[in-house]
Amino acid sequence: MTPGPQLLRHRLDTRATRLAALVLVAVWALYQCTWNLLGHNVHGDESIYVRAGWSYVHGDFAANREHPPTGKYLFGAAQLLLGQGVLGPRIAVAVLVLVVGATLYWWLRNECGHWTGLLAAGAWLLTPRDFLGSRVDRYALLDPVMICLAVLALATAWAWIRTGRGWLAPLSGVLFAMSVTTKVSTVVLLPAFVLLPLLFRQPRRLLTGGVAWLVAFVLVTVALYAPMGMRSAIAYMVRFQDGQNEHGHPLSIAGTVHTFAPWWANAWFLWNGVGAATTVTLLVGLVAAVVLRPGRLVAYLGTALGCLVVFYTVVAHIALANYYAAWMPLLVAVAAIGLGRLVTALPRPTGVVVAGAVVVALAVPSAVQSVTIAETRPTGIAVVDTWLRDHGRARGGVLFAAATPTLTEPYFAGRGSMEPDDGPFVALVVGDDRRFPPSDEVERFLDDRGADLSRHEVDGFTVWTPRSGTIVQRDGVLTVAR
Repeated sequence: MTPGPQLLRHRLDTRATRLAALVLVAVWALYQCTWNLLGHNVHGDESIYVRAGWSYVHGDFAANREHPPTGKYLFGAAQLLLGQGVLGPRIAVAVLVLVVGATLYWWLRNECGHWTGLLAAGAWLLTPRDFLGSRVDRYALLDPVMICLAVLALATAWAWIRTGRGWLAPLSGVLFAMSVTTKVSTVVLLPAFVLLPLLFRQPRRLLTGGVAWLVAFVLVTVALYAPMGMRSAIAYMVRFQDGQNEHGHPLSIAGTVHTFAPWWANAWFLWNGVGAATTVTLLVGLVAAVVLRPGRLVAYLGTALGCLVVFYTVVAHIALANYYAAWMPLLVAVAAIGLGRLVTALPRPTGVVVAGAVVVALAVPSAVQSVTIAETRPTGIAVVDTWLRDHGRARGGVLFAAATPTLTEPYFAGRGSMEPDDGPFVALVVGDDRRFPPSDEVERFLDDRGADLSRHEVDGFTVWTPRSGTIVQRDGVLTVAR
C-alpha cells in the first residue's frame, strides 16, 4: 500500500529531513562559491579593481576614480591577507555571497517557514549566473559586493522594524552606505527603506530610527570617501558616468553590436546567463508572490526589485552582461516566497509534484554549473600569455588587433598595446572582436611582410612572431626590424 499524500508530506517534512537538506545546500554552496577560483580567466574590469584596491591600501587613490572606493578597499584588504592578485578578492566576494545566502535563509525562514527560506538560499547560492563562462560572483567585480551589501542592509532594516531594536537602524544605514560607496547604482533602493515603516503603519519610525539610519549612512559615506578626496572623486565619477551614458558602450547583444543598449538587453542577458529553466521557474514564483497573498514582505522586496529593474532597464543607457546580477537576490527571494505559497495553495498531491518540479528545474542547471566549475581552465588570452612565455617572448611589447585592453590588460599590463607606434613588439596578436577589426595598417603589414613572420593559432587567437628581430613602425608603416 502506498502512503497517502498527507503521510508522505509528513515523512518528507521531519527535523532530520530539514537538517539533511540544509547541510546538502550548505556543502554544495561552499563548493559552488569557492572551488577552483583560479580556474577561469581574469576579467579586464576585475584586474582594474584588484590593482586599484592594492593601490588604495597603500595610500594611492589615483586609479579607477570613476567608481566609489569601498569594494576596492575590500579587495585591497583581501590582498594584504592572502597575497597580491585576484585570489584574495575572489574569496572575499565568495564570503559575501555565502553570508547573503545565510541571511536569506534566516530572513525567509522566520517569515515564511524553513522550506521557503532554504529555497531562497539555495536558489541564490547554487543557480548559474553566467558571465564569460563562469558565475558572475566568482569574479572580483564591484557588482556582487554592491548588491550583497544592499541585501544585508535591507534585511537589517526589516529586522529593525520587526524587533524594535534601535541599533539595527544605524547598522542598516552603515551597510547601505558601504553598498552605495562600492557602486552608486543601489542608491535607487532608497524608496524601499522609506516605505518600510509605512508598511507597518509606524511613520514615527522615520523620525526616530530613520534619522539614526540617515545619520549613519551620511557619516559612513563621508568617512569612506574621505581618503580619496570626496568632492573631486564624486565630481570625476559624475562626469565619467554621464559621458558613458551619453556616448554609449559598444557591446555585442544577440549577435549585433550596440552602442546603446536596447530596452530588452538585460532580459536577454538574464535569460542566457541564468538559463531557460531557472528563469521560467523564478518568473512563475514572482507572479505567484504578487497574486497569492503578497503581504508586506513581498511589497518591500518587490519595491526594491522594481527600483533596480527600472534603473537598469530604463534609466541606464548601457547594459553589460553582468548587470542583471544586481537584482538576482531580490528576484530569488520574491520568487521563493511565491513558489512556497503556490505549493501550499495547491491540492497536496499536486503540490508535492510542483515542489519536485521546482527542485529539479533549479537543481539540474546548478549541477551543470558545478561540473563547469570543476572543468574550467584558463583559455584564450591567458593561453596566449603562457604560449609567448614558453616561446621566449615573455618580455617586450605585444601589438594587439581585434582584442581590446579590457581583455588583454590583465595579462599584458604595461606591455600590450593596440597602437602601432608603441613598439617595438615581439609579437602581433589578432583576436576576433568584431567591434574593433584589424586596421588597414595591420592588414597591409601582414600582406607585405608575411614572409618575415611565423603564424601560430593559439586558442582562438592568431599570433604572428618575427622570424628574427622585432615589429616596429617607421614613417607610419609597420615593418620588421632586424
